[in-house]
Amino acid sequence: MPALLASLVHEPVGDPVPVPVGTRFEVEVARNGHSSMDNMDGLGHRSVLSCPDCGGVMWEIAEGDLLRYRCHVGHTYTADLMSVMTDENVRRSLGVALRALEERAALAKKLYNQASDRGDRLLANTWSARVQEFEREMKVIRDSIARVDEITANFERATKVAAE
Repeated sequence: MPALLASLVHEPVGDPVPVPVGTRFEVEVARNGHSSMDNMDGLGHRSVLSCPDCGGVMWEIAEGDLLRYRCHVGHTYTADLMSVMTDENVRRSLGVALRALEERAALAKKLYNQASDRGDRLLANTWSARVQEFEREMKVIRDSIARVDEITANFERATKVAAE
């Protein structure tokens, strides 16, 4: 192998290939960490997706079979990684929703107990009904979290099998 490398080192250099404008622009964005949205429109088209890191607009950039996404701040993702990040954001958002529902249910239980202790049956029944509704909502969110986890695990297994 070293002989091959040595022979290649002595090969004449080919004609220079101009760097595409899009590549030069992306290198500048990566170096400086920002660009204007108008400049990004020349690179690709605005997508309906938001950046998982900063929440900004993502541009979809097609390069042959490769599909990439970049925001004007400079965050960049392949389509596969964008899929993983959107799954992660859904999982995180569902977790926040579950926490808020759990807090709402805990408060409703406390208010139910207070109304019961005061002997206010009508108000206690109202809070009891709300607790039950909140628990149904929490089940929906927990089931959704489990489904997102299942989809993510299936994707990871499929990706692993495809790579082998």
